[in-house]
Amino acid sequence: MMEAVLKMSGEGAILKLLARGDLSRERFEEILNDRAARRFHVVRRVLAGHRRTPRREALSLVSTLFWRDLAHLSADVRVHPEVRRAADRDLLRRLSEMALAERIDLARSAGRGVLAVLRLDPDPRVVAAFLDNRFTTEPDVLQAAVRAEAEPEALATIAAHPRWTLRPGVRSALLRNPALPTAAGLGLLTSSSRRELRELLENRGVSQILRACAERVLAERAAGV
Repeated sequence: MMEAVLKMSGEGAILKLLARGDLSRERFEEILNDRAARRFHVVRRVLAGHRRTPRREALSLVSTLFWRDLAHLSADVRVHPEVRRAADRDLLRRLSEMALAERIDLARSAGRGVLAVLRLDPDPRVVAAFLDNRFTTEPDVLQAAVRAEAEPEALATIAAHPRWTLRPGVRSALLRNPALPTAAGLGLLTSSSRRELRELLENRGVSQILRACAERVLAERAAGV
């Protein structure tokens, strides 16, 4: 009976069945083994991340998924860690072949397993998406900010972010990076504390323009301007 229902069902009906908490083990296995049901990529994604799917079967399903489905698994903390790691590995293998728009979407939506690579992307639009990812942490941003090989545009993107530049550690890391564009650095000085400014002046690698402006900001604050 269930087999007949599955053959007549579309993707939506099958997904509703899989979402049911009272779905019996027998019926779940019928869906898992139904080739017609597995033609739908979203059904394969749900099966790969489902707690009832045997681990070997779940890992086998991961390799059949599109990158957006892999990103979904990567970011779903309910999915078994081994399955999430498999999704991350597959995403990293495909990363070099992905178009810019796809890398942007991935940086915005993927889990932590691929963020360490995406934060190194030279395109500032990918960096901007990485900064907005809900899994991004301050240490991630710091690692991107201190890189001597970082593209100036990527550093400027971090410096313009309304959330991360509120963090003193991020501001200091950016201001100490010689690749940071001067204009972006000047914008950070006004939000820096006196302590941050003094520490910046102790850094011999700071450009003359940035040093002079930091001294001016300190002097104005001392004068109560």
